[in-house]
Amino acid sequence: MHFLLYKHCFAKFILIENGRNICYNEFGDFMDDIKAVFIDIDNTLLDFNKCALWSMQKAFEDYNLNFEKSMFDTFNMINNRLWLRIEKGELTKEELYACRWNMIFALLGIDVDGVEFENVFYSHLTESAVPVDGALDLLGYLHGKYLVCAASNASYAQQIKRLNNAGMTEYFDRIFISEQLSYSKPKKEFFERCFEKISPIVPSETVMIGDSLTADIEGGARFGMKTCWYDHNLTNESSDLPNFTVRSLSEIKNYL
Repeated sequence: MHFLLYKHCFAKFILIENGRNICYNEFGDFMDDIKAVFIDIDNTLLDFNKCALWSMQKAFEDYNLNFEKSMFDTFNMINNRLWLRIEKGELTKEELYACRWNMIFALLGIDVDGVEFENVFYSHLTESAVPVDGALDLLGYLHGKYLVCAASNASYAQQIKRLNNAGMTEYFDRIFISEQLSYSKPKKEFFERCFEKISPIVPSETVMIGDSLTADIEGGARFGMKTCWYDHNLTNESSDLPNFTVRSLSEIKNYL
């Protein structure tokens, strides 16, 4: 059933279509005061799923292991669970690297040292940089118009290399990685340290764009930032957290 309704948020009205925020109206564009844009990297700018699939295939080749694409579903399930625990502060990245592939191999019935395999997989992933459709176009549009900041929970050296490989580094004014800030999204300390670097800009003058409702949207919203959820999985989930939701990166230009 197709339906439309309006809800009030930040003194603006948002048009909701089938439970999804799609546009602002009536009281003008409340994005006019935006001075800085924060953007997540994995599965927002870089297609982590494609990168991880390629890296997994290459690592399996290195170990002379038979690879079936269905195995990637097991990787995704375990990886997503572990990263959610990191976002909740229940796990460190070091602990993830130490257990991820042992957990995956246990489910796949493969007898390989997961810690050693992690190093090989990680090396391939560092070289892999597949842009999400529209990512470079969006960065080109934002660059020079706003202060553009990357915001990621992954490894600093790995993300810098991947952004370089994707030809994206030149578009960023700041690159904020949890490894260097000692805190991960969605913790307020992550955002506090970011804003120390971009003073006098304040949270209400910024927008956080990302695919994670917890790390990006909840973290940004609780810190006072405006938020844009990139629903790349086309879940059609309804959430009160983001100020607006997009299904493609090209839609973001309608708001900024």
